[in-house]
Amino acid sequence: MAGLPRAILMRRKTARKKSAHTGSLTLGGAPAKRGGWLVAAVLGVLVVVNLYVFVWDKKTSVAAIKQQAEAVTADDLMPAAALPAAPLTPAPDASAAPVGPPGVVEDKVGKSDTLGRLLKRSGLTAAETDEVIRSLTGVLDFRTIRVGQTYRIERGPDGRVAKFKLVVSKTLTVRAERDAGGVLVGIADAMATRVETVAIGGKIDSSLYAAIKKAGEQGPLVDFFVDVFAYDLDFNNDTHDGDTFKIVVEKELGDSNQLLKYKRILAAQYVGKAGTFKTYYFDGGYYTENGENAEKTLLKTPLKFFRVSSKFDRNRMHPVLHTTRAHLGVDYAAPTGTPVWAAANGTIVHRAPSGGAGNLVRIKHDGGIETQYMHLSKFAKGQNVGDKVAAKTVIGYVGTTGLSTGPHLHFGVKQNGSYIDPSKLAPIRGKKLPAKQLGTFKAEVQRLDGLMNDVAL
Repeated sequence: MAGLPRAILMRRKTARKKSAHTGSLTLGGAPAKRGGWLVAAVLGVLVVVNLYVFVWDKKTSVAAIKQQAEAVTADDLMPAAALPAAPLTPAPDASAAPVGPPGVVEDKVGKSDTLGRLLKRSGLTAAETDEVIRSLTGVLDFRTIRVGQTYRIERGPDGRVAKFKLVVSKTLTVRAERDAGGVLVGIADAMATRVETVAIGGKIDSSLYAAIKKAGEQGPLVDFFVDVFAYDLDFNNDTHDGDTFKIVVEKELGDSNQLLKYKRILAAQYVGKAGTFKTYYFDGGYYTENGENAEKTLLKTPLKFFRVSSKFDRNRMHPVLHTTRAHLGVDYAAPTGTPVWAAANGTIVHRAPSGGAGNLVRIKHDGGIETQYMHLSKFAKGQNVGDKVAAKTVIGYVGTTGLSTGPHLHFGVKQNGSYIDPSKLAPIRGKKLPAKQLGTFKAEVQRLDGLMNDVAL
C-alpha cells in the first residue's frame, strides 16, 4: 500500500465514502425494479377479471342485469301484506328438543335442594328446568319444598319431559303434564280430608307408648300427650303399672279413612301414683278444670325421653376428675341428637363452647331465674345471643362435648345468682283465665269430661 501512487489512494477513499452514504440506494435498486413489475402484473390481472365479469359474461354483465330489471312485473313489486297469507312455521322450541332417551327418574329432595337444583341434578337442561318451573308457578308454593319429599320425572318417546310429580305432603301432590297442545300445565291434587274428634283411654302395664299403641293409636300421639303434661309429669319416673289415661283428640283423616295427623288434644287425664292430673284446651292454651294455667315456672324436664343419671348433689365424686366436686344440676342420659327444650320463656344470654361444660346455652327467665344446658352436640339453627325463646323451643341437642363420659344433658338452674336443685324449685303458674271467660270454659270442660267418662278402661 505504501508504494501506490497518492492519486490512486485518494480515488479509492472517495469511492468508499460515496458507497457508505448511498449504500441503501445502491443495495435497494434491483429489488425496487422487481417489485414494480409484480404490482403491474397484479393490476393487469384484476383489470381482465373485471372486464370479464361486468362486460363479457352473459349473466353478470351490466347489460344482462339491466335486461333482468326491465323484466320484473308489477306482481313482483307488490307489498308483502297484499300477498296471499302463507302458513307460518313456528320457531323451533329449544325445550322441545329431545335431550335423552325415554325413561323415568325417581328420587327424593336433597339437602339445600330448590326445585331448579333438583331438576338440573336429574338431567334436565336449563330450558326444560325453566319450562317445568313456569308450569308450576301459582300451583306450588316453592317454599314448601322439604328434604325427603319424593318426586318423579318421566320422559316421553320423543325424549321430552312428559310429566313431573312432587309429593308435597300426605294431602297434596303437584304435577306438570303436557296438554293436547304439548304444553306443560301445572296441576295440584289436594286430598279431601275431614277432622274427627275421638276419645280413647287405657291402662299402663309396661309403658305409656305400649298402652297408647294398644288403644289403637300411633306413636305421634305419645309425644303429643307428653307435651301437654310437660309441666306436671316426668313420664320416665312418674309412670307406673296400673296408672290410667284418657284423651280427647282431633284426628285428620283422608279419603280412605287413613290417619293423616293428630291436630289438637282437647282434653287429657292421667291418674296414678304421682297424682291425678287433668288439662283442657281453650283459647290457644291449656288450663286446669278451674281455669288455672297449665304452664308453670319451668318444665318438669327439658327433654322428653331420658334417664336421670345423676341428681343434684353438692358432694358428688366427679366421674372424670375423680375428686369430690359439687354437682350443681341434674344429668339426663339420652341418645346423641335428642332435642333439648328451653325450660321456660326467656332470653338467650350465652351460646358457645365453654371448656368443661362443652357446648353451653344459658337462658335468663323472669323471677331472677337462669337455666343452663351443657354438653350439647350442637346448637339449634337460627338462634343467637339476645334472642327470645318460648318454653319447649328446641335450643340444642344432647351430646358429649366437654368433660363428659357419655351423651347426656347437664341441666342447671340458678335463682338470684345461686344454684338450686331444679326439682325443688317452687312452681309458679302462668296467668289464669279472665273471669269473663270462665263461664264458656266451664261449659267446654263439662262437654269434654262427658266424652272422657264414656271411655271404658
